[in-house]
Amino acid sequence: MPITNFTVAQHTFCVIHPNDNLAELLPSYQPFVTNEECTTPIFTMTIDDSMVPSWQGMRIGYFPCNSANFEVYRQGDSSYQILISDENNIPCTFMQSDNMMKNITIATRGSIQMVKFGINNALMLAYTYCTSQYKTLLMHSSVVENKGKGYMFLGASGRGKSTHSDLWVKHIEGSTLINDDNPVLRIDEEGTPVVYGSPWSGKRPIYKNVHYPVGGFAAIEQRPHNAIRHESIPSAFGILLSSCSTMKFDKRVHILICGTITKILEKLPIYTLECRPDAEAAEISSKTFGV
Repeated sequence: MPITNFTVAQHTFCVIHPNDNLAELLPSYQPFVTNEECTTPIFTMTIDDSMVPSWQGMRIGYFPCNSANFEVYRQGDSSYQILISDENNIPCTFMQSDNMMKNITIATRGSIQMVKFGINNALMLAYTYCTSQYKTLLMHSSVVENKGKGYMFLGASGRGKSTHSDLWVKHIEGSTLINDDNPVLRIDEEGTPVVYGSPWSGKRPIYKNVHYPVGGFAAIEQRPHNAIRHESIPSAFGILLSSCSTMKFDKRVHILICGTITKILEKLPIYTLECRPDAEAAEISSKTFGV
């Protein structure tokens, strides 16, 4: 069966598909295709729609997200079975893996859009799980680049992250949008937090295979005024934790993610920007970051 390798934030994973239409199913992943041979991918995912779910083991959690829902079962050998459903709770993918999520098989169901949705969410979940040991986080953030650094705007959906990024692009000279929803944040060998573009960018197709050291973080809150404040360490930890995928169903992975957040806070402060959607807000945050 055809095998395709993808590299995101210097982590390579492998997808095995019975047909040759993977590029059609995963168009946003194409900038991340690598032709280099990889003998040790972080995980290998096989798409096999003939697999029949067994639903064995103990149900350990149901985790609803903005657009997908995950029902997780743990087997007696600590392996996983996970049902992925869309926002209407319609099942689209069954996922079965070993206990470290290194070898995964998924079966998809439904329309072509449901299949795309299911594969994409299975890959996001596996990527978050398997990269946690490498000081890597999948963030919920909009990111702009300016003068060789990435600036990350954090917050729940609808808080104005994308709007603030657009204000930077419009009003802060030299700014470019590099991801609008799910960039990857990784601490490099020197201890520097680096933000990477990813195949996951929400509603806007911004799929850039680029990376930059992080220049600053700001949590966005809509207010009728513009003001910025430096958060305390406990508050900053909570902001970052709520802004990344956490894998709460696996204690080991959750602890690794919390450790990575702690290391980020040793390097960079976190700000909260209370703001209107105007040029002054962009000027305040850019000035705070020294842009």
